[in-house]
Parts: sequence; structure tokens; C-alpha cells
Amino acid sequence: GAKVIAMEAHPEDNHPCMGMGHFGHINSEFLKERGVDGVDPIEFLNNWQLRAANRSNVSLGRKFTTTCGEAFDWYIDCLTDEERDALEIQFYPTDEAYTTFKNGLGTYIGTASTMPVQEKILANLLQVGLDAGAQIYWGCPARQFLTADDGRVTGAVGQKEDGSYVQVNAAKGVILATGDYQNDDDMMAYYLPDLQNLGRKQMNKTGDGHKMAVWAGGAIEDITHTKMLHDFDGGPGSMADMPFLAVKNDGTRFCDETLGMSLMNNFLRSEADQGDYNQIFDSNYMTAAAEWPGKLFDPEAIKVYMPEEDGEKTGVFRDQIATFKADTLEELAEKLGITDTAAFVESVKRYNECVAAGKDLDFGKEAKWLTAIDTPPFYGIHRHVRVSAVVSGVNVGPNMEVLAVETNEPIPGLFAIGNTAGNFYGGVDYSMYMPGLSLGRAHTQGYVTGKYVASL
Repeated sequence: GAKVIAMEAHPEDNHPCMGMGHFGHINSEFLKERGVDGVDPIEFLNNWQLRAANRSNVSLGRKFTTTCGEAFDWYIDCLTDEERDALEIQFYPTDEAYTTFKNGLGTYIGTASTMPVQEKILANLLQVGLDAGAQIYWGCPARQFLTADDGRVTGAVGQKEDGSYVQVNAAKGVILATGDYQNDDDMMAYYLPDLQNLGRKQMNKTGDGHKMAVWAGGAIEDITHTKMLHDFDGGPGSMADMPFLAVKNDGTRFCDETLGMSLMNNFLRSEADQGDYNQIFDSNYMTAAAEWPGKLFDPEAIKVYMPEEDGEKTGVFRDQIATFKADTLEELAEKLGITDTAAFVESVKRYNECVAAGKDLDFGKEAKWLTAIDTPPFYGIHRHVRVSAVVSGVNVGPNMEVLAVETNEPIPGLFAIGNTAGNFYGGVDYSMYMPGLSLGRAHTQGYVTGKYVASL
């Protein structure tokens, strides 16, 4: 029932279709209708907190776990039955953690892939808003807030493409939903200096909302600055967390591979490494890894990620796929761009010795995750982890209100959601405890905060 006006930096004919991927959530009617058991929100929250070293804001986590199912149902409500059926549910076994493989916390069901109809969802939702009277200023980034004498944010001024300005007065509140700051070099150097040698995947993520919140008296969170560094491009994303042998570009093994892709960046931050590593397995991988959590791509299906294989390359970025196979380890090293072939061959030999011994003598990976690499053809996926998102932002309260730096009290009329808001994760790296949590969090906070502000 509220009147909504949005200022959007991108022009209408070239705005990005963001939010594509997985909407992580629990307890939606959509899942229940498909026979998926519900999850205790508090149990989920406790396990999530443990992965964040108990540094995330519990009130924000609780609000997510108790409302994300409702938000998801609302999110897809604009779809036809046929379109809803096109959504994919991904089930990860709860007896083993999906990414860490060894800590027994378990990953909970609740991730729905919206990729098949994502653009349809977003187009429909946009039209729902327009039909309800929402107004959008396209190509009009906000430049400055309007504030009352008591500090209340009462609106914003945006700049149109022709250089003119538009002023919007807000009776109930202003919500910042401007994404992260990875493309602001100064902010990255200050908050995430450990990523100086790692690339960035996104564009136009310049932290505008963070800066405006600070100018209005808020503060950017001062711990961790959780970041997401993934590679779902070089090979199947569902195999990125599987604990195959991993080696750097110099051919050396460097970790217990059960740590998962989200933590690999911690070992690959040097100027020499720059986020590059390689997953290695042999032709028996379908049998050797058959019981592992996740989804294996068989030798035929994996070809779409192999630039040397003929055939249509659908659903991938052709210039980034980097999966190869070879009859010898030496040939595989050459295709992967490994700089020290002898070191690579020795790493595989040593790994096979650990498999034979039934014990990882170098990094302590559990024996059940050790699989021999001795049957050609040999496979390798060259992964290049880069910054997908910086999922940290300004300090917010339980209703996503931006908090004043001096008093830690809400700044009246100002709210932040998604990657503009902070305090949600707490960990150094983005945990894939629930795949799709990032988008699930962003969409859920938008839904919940919109309702809250409209009710004021």
C-alpha cells in the first residue's frame, strides 16, 4: 500500500539481470509441496553461527531463518505452474557437510535454483511493482540524502543521465540496496588488503550506498569484511567443493581439500598464485566419488566445460571454461598451464602413496576422501577464484535500520539491505553452509524490510 519510487543507476535498456542463481532458504511452501521436510530455524542458526565463529548478528540471522521461506514463496508467486515446475531443488545430504566434508554439521535442504526462469521472475516482479504504481528513475544514481534538523533521512537527490537532478521526498523511509564495493580500489585496499592480488568478477560495484550511509552518520562494520571468492566457470560448479587432489600452478599440493572452494583463496593470495589452482582426478572419478555430497558430471556431460571438445557450449562462459583431459600427467600439466611438470608428477605420486597407505601423511585429509589418480585419461579443472561479492556493509539493527556511529542507535528513516548491509555473516570467508545463502539473504531482506518500512 505504500508509494514506492526507486532510483536506479543503470539505464532501463541496459540494466543487469542480477540475482541469478540459487535462492537459499528453508521451510517454504514450495519445498513442502514437493515433499521436503522442514528445518528447525534455531538449529540451523546455531550451526550457521558456529561457522561464522559466532561473530554474526544473531537477530539478523534469526529474522532470515524465520522469514526466508515466506519470502521465497512471495518471490516466485508471479510464476505460472509450468514455470514453477522448472525450478530445480538441490538436495545435499545432511549426514555430511557439503563443503567442509569433515565437521559433521550437515548442510540443510533449502536451496532452489531459479536459473531456468530467473529472468522471467525478475521481469514479472518488476511488472508487478509497476502495475501497483511503483515509479523508477532509470539511469539516475542517488547522490545525496535529504535530512531534517533531528537527523532523520527524509529523501534523496538523484542525478539523471542528462545531468539534471531529481528530488524524492520520503515519508516513511529510504532503503539502500546498492550492492557491494569491490570496484572501489580505495575501499578494497582499506578493508580487504589481503585480496590485492586477486581479481574481481563484478563491475559497477562502487560502494555508493556504503558511502552515503556513512555521510549520513552511519558506520561500516569493523570486523572481518566477509567476502566470496568462487570459480563456477572453469568446470562444473557442483564439483568445485569436492575434495579431489588440488595443486597450485607450480604443481605442488597445498591443503586438505575438504576445506572447499570458499576457503581456497586463503592459500592463493600471493602475487605468484593470484587465486589459481587445479583439481585433479582420473577416469575412475564417477565410481571413486560416487558417494560424495554434490553432483558429479559424467564424462559426456563434463565436455561442455572442455574447450578442446566439440559440441554446443550452452550454459557456460566459453572464454572461461578450463577443464581438460590427457593420456599422461605430463600432457595434462601442459594443458592446465602448470609451470613445473616434474613437481606436479611428484605431487600425484605422493598423493597415490597416501591413498595406498590409507592416510594423508601431509595434510591429514580423512582416508574416505582419498582416491587414487592412476588410470588414464587424467582430468584437470583449472580454477581461478576471484571476488564474486563483498558481503559486508554498514552496521544495521534488527529491522535493517542503519545505526549511527556515535550512539549505535538507528538513524531515523534510513535502512540498508543485501550487500550494502553488514553484520550478517561474521566469518572471514563466505560459508557455503547453505548454497545460495547470499541471494537468499538479499531477496529476503528486501521483502521483509519493504514490508516493515511500509508499515511505519
